[in-house]
Amino acid sequence: MNSINNSHLNSGALKLRLKHLLIASFCMTPILCLANGDATVRQATQELVRNGNLDKAMEILNKSEVEHPNFRLATFMRAELLTALTGGAIANKSKSEVRDGEAPQNLLSELQLRNSVIPNLAELRPAQVLKMPKNADVILVDASISRAYLLRNKDGDPVWEKDYYVTIGKLGVGKQKEGDLKSPLGVYSVTMQIPKQQLRSIFGAGALELSFPNALDKKLDISGSGIWLHGVPKDTYSRAPKASDGCLAFANDDVREIIELASKRQINVTVVPSVQWLKKSDWSARATKVSNEIAAYRSQGLKSKTVRPPEAIYAPESTSTLVIDQPIGQGDGSAIYREYWDKNGNSWNLKFKSRT
Repeated sequence: MNSINNSHLNSGALKLRLKHLLIASFCMTPILCLANGDATVRQATQELVRNGNLDKAMEILNKSEVEHPNFRLATFMRAELLTALTGGAIANKSKSEVRDGEAPQNLLSELQLRNSVIPNLAELRPAQVLKMPKNADVILVDASISRAYLLRNKDGDPVWEKDYYVTIGKLGVGKQKEGDLKSPLGVYSVTMQIPKQQLRSIFGAGALELSFPNALDKKLDISGSGIWLHGVPKDTYSRAPKASDGCLAFANDDVREIIELASKRQINVTVVPSVQWLKKSDWSARATKVSNEIAAYRSQGLKSKTVRPPEAIYAPESTSTLVIDQPIGQGDGSAIYREYWDKNGNSWNLKFKSRT
């Protein structure tokens, strides 16, 4: 395609129409540790909205179309920019000049979510994970922005390594029963990789089974089965933000990477309505406070026994619930129980526990 002269951007009306398409981004971060789809969308958005460089934005989108012809969002962005240049109306929530197989509102939502980034995540800590397991990685899913964060243990801290765009259930999160088209909320583990011969093409490059329903789900009479972390069909780069029957769907390149991780280490998957990111000092203060409160609770009934520190502490609702992986006994091979706590006023109460 011939280069488009940046003088086209001198038109205030054209600038406004183009920025309307991409103004979803509220923050730009360096393009580090990003999946290809995120890098394409964020770089193109940055070039247009921040730098006013239409040529560069189009170059990025043209390259994506060659490398990933099934990435509908990048194709949509490119077509909408061309439509704006010819004076046509760009996409809004109800219509688009581009007749894409994907509904424009879904593509606009994906565009907004892929650009909804938080800067300097490596320097922050999630309030939903107060102590990382020693021998597992955690994928923390923020359902509000269709984002899954890979966390690694660094001296007990949950340290961000990278993140992925993820599709959740058609009707959001908070699964209650089989077939309700919602993804579950809670703390789960990857239990196995689904054999490829058992997978239909809709699951793409592979699938991992999650431990749904967990002990808390069963106690609350939450039903269902077959909640997987899986890929997408070969002719699709990514799905709309809310498009699954309850599973967590990733781009095929991303799911291959996660499956490779799961072959080497345990992966725990925590799905929450939204993630609260804290400064490290604030996170440390909260983690210490919670640990001390739980230790004080235990000491009331265990005057003469030494209790080992928890293996992991999750706070799915940030301040009102805890899920603690607690070793029982003093040896390294001791059993670990998963405890479910809630807060009544200023006091934590152990609701029940189950062996992991």
